[in-house]
Amino acid sequence: MKNLEEIIKEKMPTLVAFVHEGKEEASEVKPIVEEVSAKYEGKAHVIYFPNHFNNRVSEHFRITAYPCYILFKEGEELMRESGKKTANQLGELIDRAL
Repeated sequence: MKNLEEIIKEKMPTLVAFVHEGKEEASEVKPIVEEVSAKYEGKAHVIYFPNHFNNRVSEHFRITAYPCYILFKEGEELMRESGKKTANQLGELIDRAL
């Protein structure tokens, strides 16, 4: 199985939803991410990444607020958004990279 660093370097856009597993919104984010992942299967990677109080991940990706959505393509960060998002809003982020 590929690790996150390998996946974000691929040509296919990758949207990573970083969530703070201890927060209430984590349970709200997961089904939305799963919905978007199913819609964009074969077009984009959509990853739910629970950050279990891992400061190294937060520091590496410069995450200051959760949930944090970062869109990558070929290893480059294209955009980032934080806060609650709908499936349509996440889809619009991915559409910009396709």
